[in-house]
Amino acid sequence: MKGLELSKKYFNDIAYPIFKDTCPEILDISSIGLVGEGSECFGLDDDISKNHDFGPGFCIWLKEDDVKIYKNKIESVLKKLPKEFLGYERVDSKLSDKRVGLFSLEDFYEKYTSYRKFPISDIDFLKIPESFLATVTNGEIFLDNCSLFSDYRKYLLDFYPEDVVRKKLAAYLFQMAQAGQYNLKRSLDRSDISAVFFAKAEFMEALFGVLFLFAKVYMPYYKLRYKRLVQIKYYPDQLFEDMNKFFLANDKKDLLYLSEKLCLYVKDILRYRSITRSDDDFLLNHAIEIQNSIKNLQIRAINL
Repeated sequence: MKGLELSKKYFNDIAYPIFKDTCPEILDISSIGLVGEGSECFGLDDDISKNHDFGPGFCIWLKEDDVKIYKNKIESVLKKLPKEFLGYERVDSKLSDKRVGLFSLEDFYEKYTSYRKFPISDIDFLKIPESFLATVTNGEIFLDNCSLFSDYRKYLLDFYPEDVVRKKLAAYLFQMAQAGQYNLKRSLDRSDISAVFFAKAEFMEALFGVLFLFAKVYMPYYKLRYKRLVQIKYYPDQLFEDMNKFFLANDKKDLLYLSEKLCLYVKDILRYRSITRSDDDFLLNHAIEIQNSIKNLQIRAINL
């Protein structure tokens, strides 16, 4: 059973009736679900994922003032809930922070964004790591009665402001051009194995960044990026085939062909969406064009 499904069933079948019977007023002011760190919050968990931070559990979010009032009552109920459910017992890692239980929604959002209130400025939005935004907006909400929590979540799920998208896109295109269209060939010509490895890694990191921006989905932590990109069903199978070939390729001719093919795929999307007008295959020129189109002068001035 997937972690999200287990969490939802545990809440609906076990926890909800107890809360409803003993303290229904808490349900009226709470948002409850499973959001945060861990592959199960993305629906990407497997059998290997179950060795830590997996099992019955859910998150309860209240405004910080309400947490002060109801904390003891909520934690008393949580302690009474069974530790095992449907053959699963929660195994918490000592290396990670608390992932389930009671949270102040302000503390929760501040942990991943550094901000307790929204909206924020475009420049502040740019400072938040993408993987943190992916983490704070993943998962599923089972009960949504805390309007402030919902408002914050919707604000973040609406994705980046346009100038932030353009800045990040320009930076990733610059990285793709530098690593995949310039330094990869030079490293191969020198037979510099370590440089080739890092050029491939830098190129693919930037390609992932571009593809997530095109799809308007926050890019998660590196180990989940590929599976998440497949999960959203936004891109054709051929793209993933070419990406996998690039991952595995070592031959110079194959690497250069595939890197250029992937760059052309990105260029075609840029042109199709009228993000850029240049027909140049070198993505650096597209990065510069996008950089120059940014309206916020403070964001435009940041070095790519």
